[in-house]
Amino acid sequence: MERGKMKAIGIDIGGTNTAVSICSLSGETLRHFAFPTLLSRKPEKTIKNIFKIIGEKCKLDEISAAGIGVPAMIKAKDGFVFYAPNLGWKNFSVKKAVLAEHKFRKLVFENDANCAAWGIYKKYPGVKPHFLAAMTLGTGIGAGFVSGGKLFSHRDISIFEAGHIKIEPGGLRCGCGAKGCLEAYCGSAYMNNWAASYWSKTRFAGKDLSAQEICSQSRKGAAWAKKIWKQYGFYLGIAVSDIVNLFAADKIIFTGGLAGAYSEFKEGLNSVMDENILPPYRKSVSIEACPQNHYIGADGAARLALL
Repeated sequence: MERGKMKAIGIDIGGTNTAVSICSLSGETLRHFAFPTLLSRKPEKTIKNIFKIIGEKCKLDEISAAGIGVPAMIKAKDGFVFYAPNLGWKNFSVKKAVLAEHKFRKLVFENDANCAAWGIYKKYPGVKPHFLAAMTLGTGIGAGFVSGGKLFSHRDISIFEAGHIKIEPGGLRCGCGAKGCLEAYCGSAYMNNWAASYWSKTRFAGKDLSAQEICSQSRKGAAWAKKIWKQYGFYLGIAVSDIVNLFAADKIIFTGGLAGAYSEFKEGLNSVMDENILPPYRKSVSIEACPQNHYIGADGAARLALL
């Protein structure tokens, strides 16, 4: 097929949903679609499920380059996943599994939060931040960093695992096996572990509530829900403060499903940041939420495949 008709694809594999972005080789976005991630006990089967759906929605023979974002500690160079707790993957060659489904001419892998960071940076309007930190607030918590127009990455293992910053030493158990990680408090899959006590004396007592349900109750004025989001902002603010103090980040952008609750947790977040960020950094850092762009990670993965 002629090069002008070929395309690139970005696949952002999440613990809940998989998002796909298809673009031209010049980087123009052509199409987006998403679907639930059909997880299997066998990771090879999960990849097969993903590509079966993708193959039904587009012509894989027209795609020459692919970028795959995975919520994992990954050896990007080899497409080897050391650990993906929210997918249930350990020591898995995602590259081998992908190539068993389709032979791409170019295939790159990256941590999903790095893909999101790159996608946000490439689409950022106006003057681009010197140091941009993107935090994905979803099933788990990830972070990606762009400094001076370059993605912070490592060929041999994922770096900047902000979801595993310790915010409560000896605290709740995280999916990674450690205790007190940010993800164990702010990942949507874990919120009920600490937040359920807030609605124990309401009509929701004994029930599990999703982050979206808690957000809805907060916006309706429920005092218990507002307290949860204030506490959520407190937990998140501890980690954000560390990131800003370590890297002098001038822009923090939240993305992912829970970024839609930014209006609910920003009060708690800002109060912690005001107390903990060094004064010169606090004056220069700004925060935004990018909750509606469900395809930013897939866009970033596709554009990484075009580098």
